[in-house]
Amino acid sequence: MKKALVITMVVLFALVGVIWAGGFPQKPITHIIPAKAGGGFDRSSRVLATGWEKILGQPIKFDYAPGASGMIGFGKLMSKPADGYTTIMTTIAMQAMNINTGVSKYSWKEIGFVGNLITDPNVLLVHKDSPYKTIQDFIKAGKKASKPLTISTSHPKAVSTLAARILIKLTGINAKVIPFNGGSKARNALAGKQVDACIGPYFSASSKKDFIKALASFTKKKVWPGLWDIPTLSGATGKDFPNLVEPFAFMIRRETATKAPEAYKKLVATFKQAVLSDETQKRAKKQGMAPFIDYWTPEQCDAYVQEFQKVWAKYKNLMK
Repeated sequence: MKKALVITMVVLFALVGVIWAGGFPQKPITHIIPAKAGGGFDRSSRVLATGWEKILGQPIKFDYAPGASGMIGFGKLMSKPADGYTTIMTTIAMQAMNINTGVSKYSWKEIGFVGNLITDPNVLLVHKDSPYKTIQDFIKAGKKASKPLTISTSHPKAVSTLAARILIKLTGINAKVIPFNGGSKARNALAGKQVDACIGPYFSASSKKDFIKALASFTKKKVWPGLWDIPTLSGATGKDFPNLVEPFAFMIRRETATKAPEAYKKLVATFKQAVLSDETQKRAKKQGMAPFIDYWTPEQCDAYVQEFQKVWAKYKNLMK
């Protein structure tokens, strides 16, 4: 009798567990934006949020935590339970740089992925009135320059700074990097003709399209020509430039996959459904973001981390 009762209780608890997991989420999801409201992380997250809320059946609450290169936001994420109820957005490359340069105390063993929403390629930008009409013009001028050309970037330890140093190394131009504290400041410096060029993400730079233009991309494939029809740096120079893009990924505490596996599986499945939905595509189109929608699985996100780490291993000496 006692044995039968024990078996019955075990079965009941198992059923309760299944019901609970199947009912995830039972409360709102908190989505951390490690930046100020209105920026790229905020706008891209909101493109997805409305459709994702409908699929999940719960609202998504935005929590803004700017500062310390995103580390305030990641501190919040890591302080929450690994139960699937807290996510964060940043670019994989940005977080990789934070980890590689010691800015972040959280490693990839602690940070995992729900999926990738958009991929924004880094590009070389010049002013619209610049004498450099092509990337070949820019490189030719840089090789002949007695005074270094100036290239603005978003931060001393940013991907854009790494890209700028790789550009200088592989092309042999006479140039120096001028890092700012923020991508918008770096682009504003170019728009105001304070620097000769700027390196930054294509979509983010499109807000300054009346003042600046792109010459080439740090990608393996030619990027969307809707605004600027540009070659890849590898194709234009014959050099093997790395694929330096900004994948805007939704991240989570990695142990969620083992501590709350059913919740994690539902987050991953519904995220994909939301990214590929007509509603998200329509919202992205209104923002000019539609060409950059680029769903990646968590496994593909992890694969890009490994790809980026190989680039870092090869060129990290340039950041000293």
